[in-house]
Amino acid sequence: MSYDFIVIGAGHNGLACAGYLAKAGAKVLVVERDRRVGGSCHTAEATLPGFKHNICSMVHTHIPLSPVYRDLELERHGVKYVYPDYLRGTIFPDHKAIVMYRETGRMAAELARFSARDAKTFTQLVEDYGEFIDSTYLPLMYSPPLPPSLQTAELEKSEEGRALMQWQASTPVQLLNELFESEEVKVHFLARMTVLGFAPDAFGQGWICLFRILKAEAPICVGGSQQLAEGLRRVVEGSGGVVKTAVEVKRVVLEGNKAAGIELGDGTRIDAAKAVITNVEPKKSFLKMVGEEHLPSSFATRVKNYHSRGRSLFCLHLALSEPPQYRAAAYNPHVNRAFSQEMFCGSVADQVQAYQEIAAGKPPRREMLQITVPTLFDPSQAPAGRHTVLVWQYAPYEVAPDGPAGWKKVRDEYAAHCVDLWRSYAPNMTQDKILGATIQDPTDTVRRNDNMVNGVDVVGDMTPDQMGYFRPFAGWSNYRSPIEGLYMCGGYCHPGGGVHAGAGHNAAGVIAEDYKLKKWWD
Repeated sequence: MSYDFIVIGAGHNGLACAGYLAKAGAKVLVVERDRRVGGSCHTAEATLPGFKHNICSMVHTHIPLSPVYRDLELERHGVKYVYPDYLRGTIFPDHKAIVMYRETGRMAAELARFSARDAKTFTQLVEDYGEFIDSTYLPLMYSPPLPPSLQTAELEKSEEGRALMQWQASTPVQLLNELFESEEVKVHFLARMTVLGFAPDAFGQGWICLFRILKAEAPICVGGSQQLAEGLRRVVEGSGGVVKTAVEVKRVVLEGNKAAGIELGDGTRIDAAKAVITNVEPKKSFLKMVGEEHLPSSFATRVKNYHSRGRSLFCLHLALSEPPQYRAAAYNPHVNRAFSQEMFCGSVADQVQAYQEIAAGKPPRREMLQITVPTLFDPSQAPAGRHTVLVWQYAPYEVAPDGPAGWKKVRDEYAAHCVDLWRSYAPNMTQDKILGATIQDPTDTVRRNDNMVNGVDVVGDMTPDQMGYFRPFAGWSNYRSPIEGLYMCGGYCHPGGGVHAGAGHNAAGVIAEDYKLKKWWD
């Protein structure tokens, strides 16, 4: 059987891309190795029956406001989000806290409890950059990346733009030291960076910190992250597309330098009249499915050098009889009802040191916990009156001196350490309140989804050499590849990892233009 387009991998980007193409009238097939769709959008009863845990993705910050949500009518296909009233709470070792609010005045007042000057700075940043971010952030995500020369030319035109250029070259710590005086305010905003995997002392990432200071949302997918994937599947199938699971692709079939289809593990060939689109990370896509011998040597070198060496996540999935109550609620009661609570080191220097420990292969003992209780906002994810919690802790993939295998020795003790640390902030979380627990160390993440190489949940490091015009490779950020008719649509493409379907949306636009499909979306 032949299709116009074959998409390899039914993660949310692959499904989104397929949805756009199917609605354009193309004959589309999506093949997925797993028995379910969704990739990192995975919800499972990981602890006890009835307790739904989000295994690899919790935060879908941009989806509800995205063109994908609107264009594919995801709400009509059963995908709904709820918004917590309070965004995030950073809790400090002395049990004070900073809670993020949507309203500028309210957020400034929160910062003023620590520094009147910092509150004024924050208000000025919103005035100077708020409209710019609102008008450019989503459009930049949901379009192919601009060449650096064009970005620079635009930024050079204004004083604010020139400041952005300088911040772009700095580290997050440098930017925060330039803007703020309060250590707590700096730690709070630095935590907004490090939760994305950005090292606090890495050059070339300071400007991203500005976006994280001014923009914050925390929508919860009703029913769990898997529901986004199921809704996207319904879009594809409702538009005439076909989604097949438990189907492993052995290789991309080439005829000359053109992708002509796929060969499955059982030897079955499926033809693609127009193109093949891969949602699978680049090393598997090009070195295994295509074969290095079919690639230009310079491109093969770039694929080999694509890196996933950043921090991984150590996770605990817990079933609870009641939600956590934090000591910091005495300082600000809203901390108990925030989307997440971040218990980060009490100083910027400690955060930097914690990341250096991770780079050295040491699971950090300093506070870098993030806690999310989705059932506070979506009770359907647990039995009545019960709760689920995700405990996130940043950690290395390789534990010195034993490498990934080192987790077998330390995982139980480290899980106990994380719970004890959390309990020191939320003393009601005694052992009898924890009804069930499942550990997910970085090697477990890879076993569940090997697209997340080395447990890096953004499908390749989000570093300056792998962002924007350089993601995944310089000269190949337009979702095309050197193989005619072979396209890329995964989180290793711009705008990067995370659940936002930006790469799937952008790839569909490029493909529609190349094959002169009716581009029905704006």
